[in-house]
Formats: sequence, structure tokens, C-alpha cells
Amino acid sequence: MANTFYFATFRIIFDIQNQEATMKHLLLAYFIFCIFEFRIAQATPALDYDIIYVRYPAEARKSPFVNIPQGEKAYVIEMGADLVLHKKDGSELILVDCKRCSVMDPMMSFDGTTVYYSLNKRRGKIVTSWIYKMHLKGPSAFKAIRLTFDDGFDSKYYAANTTEEHYQSHHFGIRDMAPVPLADGRILFTSNRSGLTAFDSLGYNPYEVGSVQQLYVMSDHEGSDNNKFLSNIERLEAGTLHLAQHPMQLSDGRILFTTWQDVADKYQYGMSSLFTVHPDGSNLQQFTEPHDKNKFLDHFITQLSDSTVVSAYYYPSFDYGFGVLWRAPLESVGPDFLRFSNKPEKNAKGYTVNRRGFERKGTVIITPHSTPRDIPSPGSSGKYSMPSATKDNGLLVAYSKGSVNHFGAVCKKRNLCESLKSGIYLIDNANKNIINSPNQLVKIVDSPDHNEIWPRAVLPYNQIYGIPKPNILPSVDTKTEDDRLARAEPASIVGTSSMYNRDKLSGNSDPFQSKSSKRELHDGNWTVNGAEAGVFTNSDIYAVRIIGTPPKPFTKVINKYQDNKRWKKAERLIGHKNYEGIVERYGSYHMERWEILGEFPLNYKSVPDNQGNPDSSWAAKIPADTPFLIQTLDKNGMTLNSELTWRALKPGEARTDCGGCHAHAIEPLEFSDTFAGMRVPIQGVSGTEQSAPDLMNGLWDLTKGEIPLLNKEGVEYIKGAVVGVEFNRDVKPILKNNCSTCHTKGGSGGSFVLDGSNGRSVWETLSDNKRSNGKKFIVPQKSKYIRVPQARQSLLTWVVYGERLDGRTNESRKNDIDFPVNHPSLNLSDKDKRTVARWIDLGGPIDFPQTDGMGYTDDNQLPVVTLKVDKEDEYGYTILIGAIDVHSGINWSSLNVTVEQTASKSDKSKGLLESILDTVSDETIKLNGSLTPDENKVVTLFLPGTRLRKVSSFIVKVYVEDLVGNKNVTSKRMKIIN
Repeated sequence: MANTFYFATFRIIFDIQNQEATMKHLLLAYFIFCIFEFRIAQATPALDYDIIYVRYPAEARKSPFVNIPQGEKAYVIEMGADLVLHKKDGSELILVDCKRCSVMDPMMSFDGTTVYYSLNKRRGKIVTSWIYKMHLKGPSAFKAIRLTFDDGFDSKYYAANTTEEHYQSHHFGIRDMAPVPLADGRILFTSNRSGLTAFDSLGYNPYEVGSVQQLYVMSDHEGSDNNKFLSNIERLEAGTLHLAQHPMQLSDGRILFTTWQDVADKYQYGMSSLFTVHPDGSNLQQFTEPHDKNKFLDHFITQLSDSTVVSAYYYPSFDYGFGVLWRAPLESVGPDFLRFSNKPEKNAKGYTVNRRGFERKGTVIITPHSTPRDIPSPGSSGKYSMPSATKDNGLLVAYSKGSVNHFGAVCKKRNLCESLKSGIYLIDNANKNIINSPNQLVKIVDSPDHNEIWPRAVLPYNQIYGIPKPNILPSVDTKTEDDRLARAEPASIVGTSSMYNRDKLSGNSDPFQSKSSKRELHDGNWTVNGAEAGVFTNSDIYAVRIIGTPPKPFTKVINKYQDNKRWKKAERLIGHKNYEGIVERYGSYHMERWEILGEFPLNYKSVPDNQGNPDSSWAAKIPADTPFLIQTLDKNGMTLNSELTWRALKPGEARTDCGGCHAHAIEPLEFSDTFAGMRVPIQGVSGTEQSAPDLMNGLWDLTKGEIPLLNKEGVEYIKGAVVGVEFNRDVKPILKNNCSTCHTKGGSGGSFVLDGSNGRSVWETLSDNKRSNGKKFIVPQKSKYIRVPQARQSLLTWVVYGERLDGRTNESRKNDIDFPVNHPSLNLSDKDKRTVARWIDLGGPIDFPQTDGMGYTDDNQLPVVTLKVDKEDEYGYTILIGAIDVHSGINWSSLNVTVEQTASKSDKSKGLLESILDTVSDETIKLNGSLTPDENKVVTLFLPGTRLRKVSSFIVKVYVEDLVGNKNVTSKRMKIIN
């Protein structure tokens, strides 16, 4: 166009100069000039500031359909994604030019002068990802500064992992992703460094696609801190057991992030919603309801100038991570959620845009012309992703024209399978506007040669939000939240004001079998929203169980083809039949490892609470940094309902603010007004010591080396910090001793053989998924005998107890399983009955024939270690070390504490400072403290200031093992400021 204009102008000027101009020439010149001016106006930048974006390949190397890390496929990425600075004058500068690498996840610093990003690199079949930053101004401008390095996976710390094949690095690379600067100066990012594998992963190699991403933090630096000890890398929280993705810091100081909460049988495929957590790792809270009715994800998030939160909402896999955008206020009056009906929310054209059971108040779909579904966009009107706030409530978005779908089963029928065509666009006043047509968008950059994604405004935080940076919240790192917790004690307190104050299920929310066998459309409450086992009322609520959900560590892979003999023995015990390799050495019906941290009755029910219900409040001390769930129990100790969100509390944290049990859309009950909140002594429970300090303080202590378990009189204390129930060790002997007389080959029990005499294992018989009509049982019904994890609704438990236990009669519901009224009564002890029930409530754990130290009954978890380094004026530093291991226990003789200098003030050299806390020398132990822990499992040591006169910073390292040899190493770098 420019060449045409210049040529035409030149010609007309030439004609005029030769006095040959005519009215026709002048009109033509004016017409061309106007067109050019219009085109220039269209191309004139719509922004008065620069932006950063990622220039992504238009197509994959061997396919027109690119892979972008999103949803279920966080690690799938195309090489060749560049980092680009798009200037306000329309010119561009390539900051990172990638051919065999790929840039993702850019994020701006609070002063708007530095961009943080992740850089993916391929080394053979293994891709690694590291955190980088780049200053846009100053003497080091446009220089890539690497912030994270290869420290190895934590898989090397497990006693059972003894060779390179046992380490995750043998199969998969470290993926440090999604850096976010925090208001306190640290950098937040996600990583799979812990070397964990998701319980239920997609794909043929779950140890790769299911490599668990968790939140991490580190100190910011200029590239010199080239290991995790120097840069203070530490995991922020331990409760995420699948994928944490793309966090951001809200203006109020909280961290908002996407996390995949597919606990137990809650969902078979993608289940990602938004949660908040404090920058110290405490106070995990749901922000969007984690029980969606379909495979839609809340992912890619931002916050507008007025604090409104915006998120993309999409069906993963075949839509490139694109769908619709929604917005919701950060805070609301009263409960955060509204309860929706089971009917999905649709837009004006009839396309589904929302299927939630509980919706955050004030939620509005910003782009209702589109759809989050795995189908071509309505009228090829495009889809949205990766929103990013800019000033004046503006919203930069990645918007793709066309169908934005390549799901062949749908798009091929209409010839609408299309590649991604993303560009960067602006939505003005996104806190108020609704985009009913893409014509309302303002184009910033959209080239057919690339996909432009991940926009970021190059602006100071103050210009967007009116404050220099987000709020800095109080931290449990400096002060515990409950005086019943000592500083550095590896423990936390959890509780609630009521087990009665709950969102109850309505209608037929607990069908025996789902009406649909489609994988994303289970309508039972254990797979949609909540978890209630059978029919019950509040009066059935008797006790609480704390379930530990230890993660699955990576270990040597059992490969379907290379280890076929072992594979055949293990395959029947795992849930997915499409796996080609696994790392677990145990099976369970929900594919997780559940165990009991404690059970105890609700002790205050004889008095009313402020809602007029019996006071069902409680509080318990539990191990910190240990993933757990809460279950409500009936008088038989069976699950009535269950929390289905993994979480772990930080050392020193106290979480008693739930306001009820599964209380999303109802008014909470204040904890401080309850008996547990007032610390009324727990009395009158059979099996307890009435003068026990914890009980006198209104607290069940589950960290002291013995835990309470329910029995028919009250509780009994079991030595140890955790109780598991495994089939071969605990359940099979009970069945053999009580059932094999009848249930043997040729016996009166018919074809139901429970002694293996028919050549079939007892576990296989109990787990047979085939129905009498030839069809298969649908989750959570695993077989005729077991509904998992619901002992109360399982035929096996009914027979053991001699009665139907689900609150129904045989006539209550058609086409379910009836209690066999003619079955002879069994003379089982109360302990044996509860063992069978617990086994089902825990998901039916069973060890593989060969466990390699990684079975359900093995200790394959790392010790929990806390480290606090407190400055004591000019005299030195107090070092506090706490440790706990809920399986085999801590080997305190292995504790080793060292202090290393990082730079001498005089010669700037690096090296080892004298090991002032030597575990061998009795003399130095006497001088600096004892390595013997106190009653709170805390060791206190002192570092004299005289040892640090020539040191600008130092690192305290702590090494400890448990009694089977699993080890943990934690550290803290302290900078000395005079």
C-alpha cells in the first residue's frame, strides 16, 4: 500500500510540476491519499504503551494443529516460540529468538522494567524448563538472566531409589514454569522438582504427563545464585498432588492459581479450578467451585484494575486452551457461592457456557458469543484465552478467529477442523463490557504467520492498580497462629465450628448407577459435587476421621513391554488399562493411597451451638506439610461424607474457619463461639486419659506417636502416627477365618468363592466389575460387593455387620443391590468389622506381589522438616529445627546441621564455614545446644555472632533421615545486614 501511495503521489506531483494535472488526477490523488490515511489509521497502534507477548508457531512441525501447554497437557509444547517486545509505535523487537527452544509464561515486574519467563529446551527426548528474567532498561538491558538451575529431583532422597533408573531425571526433565514476582521480593513459580507422580494421570506414560507440578518460591537474583541453596528455593505448599498451573498475586496479597483436584473418584478426567493461598503457603481456599459438572477448566487468570478477577474457561485438549472468559468480584457479601440447579447455563444461541453446581457470586461470562465446549465456536466467531490486565480496566487477550477446534469426531462432520489463528486484542472496560461479537475487540497484533499469545502490558503495577505492589500478608513463618503450636513445631491445627452446618444434597443426587456411562457425565454426588454416602440426617453424625493422602513418589518404571511378567501381576490392580508404564507398587479402587491419621467422636453434642444444633465443633493437631482429607463418620465409624480436596497445612498454621462442613452457599458458624473454639476440655470419652494436656486444652493431638481410633465404647490409642488397612495383610485373613467355610469351591456359598479354591484370587472375586446383565458397574460402584470409598453403601460391609447400613431398605430403590436377609450372621469382633469397613473407606488398598519398598505398607515418604533461623540482635542466631515422620519415625541420630558461608566480606571467596554444629563433636554440641528434640519435636541451637564477622551471608543446611533411610534436606540462606 505504501509503495502504491508513493508511486501515485510521485506521478501526480510529476504531472503537476509539468503543468499537466487535471481534475481527474487531483481526484485520484485525493482518493488514494484518503485510502492510505484510513489504512494508516487502522494500523496505528491502539495502545500508548509497549506490550510483551509470545510469538508462537502457527502450526506444529508435522501437523497444522499446534500444541500449547494447557489443561491436561501442561508439558506438551512446540519449539520455536519467541519472546517479543511490541512497542507502542508498532515496531517490534525479538527479545528471545527461539529455534530449538520455546518461551512461555511471561510476567512483568512491579516497576514495569523487567520481564520474567520460562524457557523450554529440548535435549534429545527430554525437555527441561528454567526460569529466566530480562531487564528492559539499564546497563544489562536485553540480557537473558537465568534464575533456576538443575538441582535434580527429590526422587534421590527416597531409600528405595538406589540407581539412576529410579530417578525421574532418567525419564523426564525438571520443568520450572510460570514465574511470578511477589510483593515481598521473592519469585513464585511452579515446578515438578519434588519428583512426584499424580495418582490418576492421562496418557500412556503417567509418570511423564502426570509429573506433579507444585508451587515453589525463591529469592530473586542476577544470575549468580546457581543452585537451590543459594537462591533459597523451597516448596510453598504440599497439598497439590496433581497440577498447579499459572499463579498470580492478587492485589490483596493472596496467590490465585489453577489446580487439578481430581481426588479419588470425583472425576475421571480434567478437573481444574481456582484456589487461593497465602505467600507463606498457608490458608488454602477455593476460589471457584472444584466440582464442575463437566470437563471444563478455570485456567489463565488475571485481575482488573478494580480488583475483578478474570479467567479463561475451556474444555482442554482439542481447543488449544481457548474458550470463553468470565469475570467475578474478588470479594462478596455473605457466602462466596450461590447454589445452582443441575441444569447447565446456556448462552442466547443455546450453547453451554457453565455447568457448575456452585457458582461464585457475581460471575458473568464476558464473551457469551463463544463457547467453552469441545466443539467449533458458534458461527466460527472465535475463542479466547490468556487474559492479562492493563490500565483503566482494560484487558489484553489472546483471541483466535475461526472454529478454534480440531476434535475430529465433531469438527470433521462440518469441515471445521482448523488450526489456531491467535492474535493479541484489547477489550476496553472489561469490568463492565460484554463482548457479543468479536467486532467489539481492538486488534493489537495478529499475523497469519504466527500465533500471538501471552500478552503482558509493559507498565508499572501502580499504573494498573493504583498501588505500588500487592499487600504483604502476615506470615506463619514469623509467628504461629495458635499458642498450642510451638515455633518450628512440625504441626498444625485443623478444626471446624460444625459438622451439621453443611450444604446438603438435593433430589436424586446419589443414584445407584449413573444414567450415563460417558466419562465426563457421571451424575452421582461422589463424581460431581460433594460426597455423601447413602441416606442420613445430622443425627447420624457421630465422629471425625482425618485421612492422610501421601503422594506417589517416582521410582523405577514397570514397563508393560519390557517387564511383562511383573506387569501382568500388577495390571489387574491398577485402574487404567491404557497405561504402558507405572511407578506405583500398590493398587486401590480410586488409585490413591489413603491412611488414617486419627478418629475421634464429637464430644460436645450435649450442648447447643448458636444455630440451635448440637455443638459438633472440634479441633485436632496434625502433622504439618502432610496432605489430608476430613471425613464425617457414623457410630460404626463409616464415612457419611468426605472432603474431596487435597490440602496440607503449614507448620504453625491453624485452620478452623470453614464455618461448617462442605458449607459453600450457606452462612458459616463462627468457630470462636463453639466449645472447641473456647477450648472446653474433652471429657468422658472411654479410652482417653482425662488429664491429658491436649484433651484438657480442647484438642485431639494426632502428632504424639499414638493416635485414637474409634471402637464401640469410645476410642483406643494405637501406637504410631498413622494406620493403614491393606487387603492381604488385614482383610483377607478376616474373610478366610469367617467366610471360607461356606464360600469355597462346591460350598453353600455358590459361585462366590472367597478362599481362592476356584483358582481366582479373593481380591479379584470381590472386585469383579461385571453385572449379572453383562454390563459393567459404573463408578463409584466398583463391584457388586464394594462401593468405594463408601463402606456404608457396600454389600460386603452389610454382610459383615448383618444389616443394611445405607439408610435405605431393600424396597427403597429399584435396580440396586439388596441386602441378603437370609445370609447367616457372622460372629466377627468389633475390631474386625471396623477393619473391613475402614479398608473400603480407604479405597481398598492392596500391595503388589513385589513392592520394592514402594508399596502401601512401606514407608516411602520423606520426613517433614521445619527450619527457622531467628536473629538475636548482635549476639547471633537461634536455629530451630523440627522434624516428624508419620510412618517409621525420625532417626534423630542422623540429624546433621552445618553452616556454610557464601561470600567473605574481605576476599569475596566462597567455601565452607567451620561446621559449628557438628553432630560428632560432643564439645561443640555442648557449646551450641543439644540435638535432642524437646516434647514438640524441636531442636534448638545457637549460632554465635562472633563466627560471622567476615561473612556477608550464610546458609544453614539440615539433613535428617527416618528409620528406613528416607532423607530430607532443607536449608535457609541468611544475608547479614549491618
